[in-house]
Amino acid sequence: MKKIFSLFLSLLLCAAASAETGARIFDRAKKETDINARIKLLTQAIAKDPKLVRAYQYRGDAYKDTDKIALAVNDYSSAVKLKPDDPFLRQSRALGYIAQKKYGLAVEDLDTAVKIKKNFAPFYLNRADALFSLENYSQAAKDYEKYASLNKKRKDSSFYLILGRSYAESGQTRKAQKNLNRYIALKPSAPDGYFYLGQMYYKQNDGDEAVSWLSKAINRDASYAPAYLLRAKAFKEMGDYGAAADDYTKLLALAPDYQTYNRRGRIYEAQEKYGEAYDDYSKAIELNPKWPIPYNNRGYASLYLKKYDDAKKDLDEAVKLDASLPTPYVNLAAYYWLVHKDKKQALRNLDMAMQRNFKDLDELHSDGKKAWMFAGLNTTPEFRVLMYK
Repeated sequence: MKKIFSLFLSLLLCAAASAETGARIFDRAKKETDINARIKLLTQAIAKDPKLVRAYQYRGDAYKDTDKIALAVNDYSSAVKLKPDDPFLRQSRALGYIAQKKYGLAVEDLDTAVKIKKNFAPFYLNRADALFSLENYSQAAKDYEKYASLNKKRKDSSFYLILGRSYAESGQTRKAQKNLNRYIALKPSAPDGYFYLGQMYYKQNDGDEAVSWLSKAINRDASYAPAYLLRAKAFKEMGDYGAAADDYTKLLALAPDYQTYNRRGRIYEAQEKYGEAYDDYSKAIELNPKWPIPYNNRGYASLYLKKYDDAKKDLDEAVKLDASLPTPYVNLAAYYWLVHKDKKQALRNLDMAMQRNFKDLDELHSDGKKAWMFAGLNTTPEFRVLMYK
């Protein structure tokens, strides 16, 4: 008799559970504190009622909180499909798209959200962030300003930093200065504001002003690597190779990096310190043996140092790693001319470089930087024909 009663009770409970509506399960899910249990209940609610919009939204939020962004976006999409005129569902999906770096899709959703609810400030802030990531800096700045006009609360310092960067990247110098200086006033010991002002002036080819601001960034944080990198580039373009080499050396002390070794090698090369350049290119190759650029550069340094066998080996490796690069063929042409006086192979490799859009033709003529490699060849009719064909 007890067994029959237990079976009957189980049947009643199952019947009650099966009779529970999706809305009731959803109400239970909202009160559930364990996120995995909440997802399970929301899944049950959706199974009961596939048109329960808020269940998709809540489950999307739960997936987002557990870093399951793709699942979150799928749920937000289901909710948007059921209720396309809800701007907040659009915003939720847009934030999911931003997390997936699908910035164009995020902008589309936020465009719709703004049309539905024009004066909701966060929509403009979210869209500005997506536009900034798309490098649409002018439109991003407009959205940041719109957000500021709608949200009268005191802005966080980071707001002025991103707004200043938007204006700097879109070429609006005065507005960039104004907002980056606001950031600096709020965070005077942080290097970022000074760095982005330096970056702005660097892009405007104002080397002195760029160096001044980048130096201020470094004075506030001696380990701020981006400022050393950009200041080194500015020094190089100003012709101050010693200062550029010093900055690359400081950068390497912070973090050994194959690109930085290659860059310092180029500086040493410009100073005609070919032994030091050779060593730096070797370190770049050691750190990244699949990158063709330092093989080409070390090959050139080897030609100058008369390490001809080493030069040939490196230049062949550069071509093997990337046959589309033009400069290794120029240096191979030099190898065949300097070592073997092989006009045919020299001209053949120069032709290969030309086919790959080699542009620095002036370097190869009698008064050019690389003219020494082609002395005696660069005065011949065949050379001139090749250069101008």
